[in-house]
Parts: sequence; structure tokens; C-alpha cells
Amino acid sequence: MDKLGVLAARVVEEALASGLSWDEAIVAFGIASKAIAVNAATQGNGTPEECIAHAQGRLQFGMEHSSEVLRALLS
Repeated sequence: MDKLGVLAARVVEEALASGLSWDEAIVAFGIASKAIAVNAATQGNGTPEECIAHAQGRLQFGMEHSSEVLRALLS
């Protein structure tokens, strides 16, 4: 599994162990994604709005292309 898959697996494990509902865990991922995007903006990668929009697109991409990670988690 590549670095993205390893990180995704760790995040899923943490979310499942957190005691949050799946719905709450998804909200937490959104909050974390926005925080990462705002940090990227402070590092000169665009405006906060541009980085947040980019993050939203990448989240959608990840949801559409996650079959390898899912297979690894379920095996």
C-alpha cells in the first residue's frame, strides 16, 4: 500500500476507535481538511478560498478513487 493508503488506513482506525458516530467522524474529516487547506494558504499555496476549493475537489476525487484502500482495509 502506498503512503496515501497507509495514512487513510490509520485515519480510519482512529475514527473507528474514537467513539464518534460515522457521521461525526465525517464532519471531523471535513474540519481537518479545511484546516490543512488554510495552512497551505499560509504557506503561499494560494488564497484560503482557493486552497479550500482545491481541498474539496481532492476529497471528492479520493471518494471516487478509493477502491484499493477499501480492499486493503476489508482484507
